[in-house]
Amino acid sequence: MVTYETIFIVRPDLTQEEIDTNLEFFKGNIEQNGGEIVKVEPWGKLAFAYEVEDYREGYYFLIQYKADGNYNEELEKRYRYSEDVLRFCIVKIDEKKFKLKPRKDPAPRPDRKGKKVNPRKPREDKAPFEDGDDSAGEPEAEATEE
Repeated sequence: MVTYETIFIVRPDLTQEEIDTNLEFFKGNIEQNGGEIVKVEPWGKLAFAYEVEDYREGYYFLIQYKADGNYNEELEKRYRYSEDVLRFCIVKIDEKKFKLKPRKDPAPRPDRKGKKVNPRKPREDKAPFEDGDDSAGEPEAEATEE
């Protein structure tokens, strides 16, 4: 079995019961076809960068699962026939490069309270006006004879 990740977006005008029904339908479909659910993350209602089917936001869900490769066609067909799903994406996860871990919010580090990590330092090579030239890099005006 190979590990996959799918993200799908459902319409924002659904009731919470209908949203939960959609999530349970896709989870059940994965399990009925021999798949194994690894992780489910409801991301909630998020705004789109552009309108999708006259909607400006939608409910996002992430499901990581293990299944055979030919099952993805069936899942894609279910997404396309569902009127509630606006967009979806199915991705194969390379387990050697990506280890499945629960999502953690990074804890604030106590040593970085409003401090810059690498503050910029002034250049040390040459300060302006050091060689007695007051022009500071301005081009000299040429004298023209008239």
